[in-house]
Amino acid sequence: MFSDQQIASYQANGYLNDGPVLTDAEVEELRTELDRVIADRNQPVRQPVLLHNFTGNEEAAIWQIVNISEVSAPFARLVHHPKIAAAASRLAGARELRLWHDQIQYKPAGKGGVNMWHQDWPYWPILNAPYQTTAWVALDDVDEDNGCMSMVPGSHLWGRQIDFLRTLKNFDDMPARFAEHDIQRAFCPVRKGHIHFHHALTWHGSHANTSRRPRRAIALHYMTEQTRYVAAGRHVMQPFVTVADGAPLQGEAFPLVWSQSGLGVSADRSAKL
Repeated sequence: MFSDQQIASYQANGYLNDGPVLTDAEVEELRTELDRVIADRNQPVRQPVLLHNFTGNEEAAIWQIVNISEVSAPFARLVHHPKIAAAASRLAGARELRLWHDQIQYKPAGKGGVNMWHQDWPYWPILNAPYQTTAWVALDDVDEDNGCMSMVPGSHLWGRQIDFLRTLKNFDDMPARFAEHDIQRAFCPVRKGHIHFHHALTWHGSHANTSRRPRRAIALHYMTEQTRYVAAGRHVMQPFVTVADGAPLQGEAFPLVWSQSGLGVSADRSAKL
């Protein structure tokens, strides 16, 4: 569990590297599953919610897979990993924690694209407020050579600033100052099998992978009990929502992974696969 110093660092910076969470064997199993799901994308088998190269450019690809846990038992088990869920709940200050969705972002060796600067929550317009924490698990050693994430420390405290971030045309266009805030860019390398957490408003992005190594990772997006459904928004997960506008977002598609009472946590999805 986190030390008081680690909690203070997360609260101040909006991100935290928490070290190893998976064994080499577990990582290898997840890599094999990732390859299988991508290879099966045009086959008549059950598919994730979304699977595509979101850059649209094969020479600068980023494979995005939403809810690979729906079609892979090892990834379903990862969503419910007790250490990850407990750690995310502590950082989020949650009484209950549910999966919002999981998301693979895979930059192939030599031709992995850029993921521009952004905040997560503004891309989730069916969620009422930024009550989300992302647990980012590396399936490769991810560093400056193969396109690791960069974060802007403290930016989660500056509110919703996606309109400004969208004005940046290139990854290196980040200015030294925004409004009254000095801006620092911090590279965030994450070793294979290690975990990195960030807040839903932390400014982040990642540069291209031009190395000879792939950059594979999964983001587990978790939400607290304060998250409410906004029916006016649009998102790829919206068809799976079963609650009324303004109600707490819950249901089969958004499983409970941790609760303060220790009761009511759903069985992991792997039992259904």
